[in-house]
Amino acid sequence: MSSLIIEQGHLVVADILFAEQIGAKRRLALVISNGEYNKKSEDIIVLKVTSHSSNTRYDLKLTNDDTINKSLKKDSTLMVDFPTVIMKERIIAMPDKINVRKLSEVKEKIKELYAI
Repeated sequence: MSSLIIEQGHLVVADILFAEQIGAKRRLALVISNGEYNKKSEDIIVLKVTSHSSNTRYDLKLTNDDTINKSLKKDSTLMVDFPTVIMKERIIAMPDKINVRKLSEVKEKIKELYAI
């Protein structure tokens, strides 16, 4: 998968390490690193997607209305306050991409989180 063009806003399936860095889980994630970074780096920066909301002020709901291919199996939550770096080789699939409106919402939430 590392030879594919990976853009900001792509939804990817990848093996992502747990917060404790012990063990991994295959899960959906949203690419937030920009296209230029993604072309040059062996890594990408993603936000985890979960079907369970932790109800923090930095969670964003994600539904099929927010995606291009409508590939979500169920409504989910983007964990904006939980970015992680993964190697491109951990990507198993790229099933979808979020729409421009949702990507803008994610960027606004990131700005709020980092106060930038």
